[in-house]
Amino acid sequence: MQILGLDIGGANIKAATADGESASVAFPLWRAPQDLSAKLSSLRLLQNSHPDMIALTMTGELADCFATKAEGVRRIVESVETAYPGVPVRVWLTSGEFAEPADAVELWNLAAAANWHALATWSARAVPSGAGLLIDIGSTTTDLIPLLDGHPWISGRTDMERLLAGELVYTGVRRTPICALADSVPLRRSEPNGEVAQIPLAAEFFATALDLHLLTGDTAEDAANCDTADGRPATREWAANRLAHQICCDSTELEMWQLREIADWLVERQVQFIVAAVRRQLITLQRELAVSGREGELIQPLVSGSGSWLAERVLEASAARMLATADLSGMFVRNISASAAAFAVARLAAERCLDDLLPISPEVI
Repeated sequence: MQILGLDIGGANIKAATADGESASVAFPLWRAPQDLSAKLSSLRLLQNSHPDMIALTMTGELADCFATKAEGVRRIVESVETAYPGVPVRVWLTSGEFAEPADAVELWNLAAAANWHALATWSARAVPSGAGLLIDIGSTTTDLIPLLDGHPWISGRTDMERLLAGELVYTGVRRTPICALADSVPLRRSEPNGEVAQIPLAAEFFATALDLHLLTGDTAEDAANCDTADGRPATREWAANRLAHQICCDSTELEMWQLREIADWLVERQVQFIVAAVRRQLITLQRELAVSGREGELIQPLVSGSGSWLAERVLEASAARMLATADLSGMFVRNISASAAAFAVARLAAERCLDDLLPISPEVI
């Protein structure tokens, strides 16, 4: 039986099979929602074979091409059914179960933004007893999911509730606009010990977190990737120019060391932003351990996502006493961190939905 997991977001489509094949492709859903079916049909997994079941989760329902999340869930579900005619589709809900497409459309509030819940449900088995904290940093957002005794221990289920609880932090390693990280940055006029002035940032979409991590060397250059703020390649040269635009100049007016200093400073801002949210979740977990008579037990941190390397830096900066960090890629058949939620939903479907694919015995009728 071949089960294909799909995690459809507003900017990317993640796909994975239950045995670890995976793909992550850029697809700006808000620009062309009518093309989603065709894009899904073009995905080549399972060595081009036909899947027996689709396990679906999503966050793309919030894309502004849809008037409401209910519309977004319906359109995404319909697109998947169109892309895979005749293939059973099961949709993960934040209630911790799969639903058939029609039920998922009706229960849109449970189907919307459920990918984090699928990942947490799957990965929580890495902490069968005691407390854990899953830190999943992606291209756009960071999920901070408390775990307790093998289950998600969450305060919120919708994105709004999770934002209020600090379990969803709207910052990631690629798509976060620079002007969302700070109002101004320090600019040194001469090295090594020149005067530093705080210069305001333009409130424009000139550069993103991807440019920062390119300049610091934490992200590799990819000249073929033009999914950037200005549509030019994801190289350090162009990243420098995009970052310079944030202070209303271009890279010919500054030295590379100046731009690197700004990038380092902004990355530290992003780290501290996430650290503050991590500490809030650790306090919640420590309080729960104390209530259950397990005060003093160390918490197990788990990291995943395309920004798992940044999650490790966040944990180091938090200076909290915890167990050694575990990278969830170790739970996977292959290193598919960038498609972790798609893999998780495929594995959950393999465990829970195979009976849906089995023929009914005449003796049972």
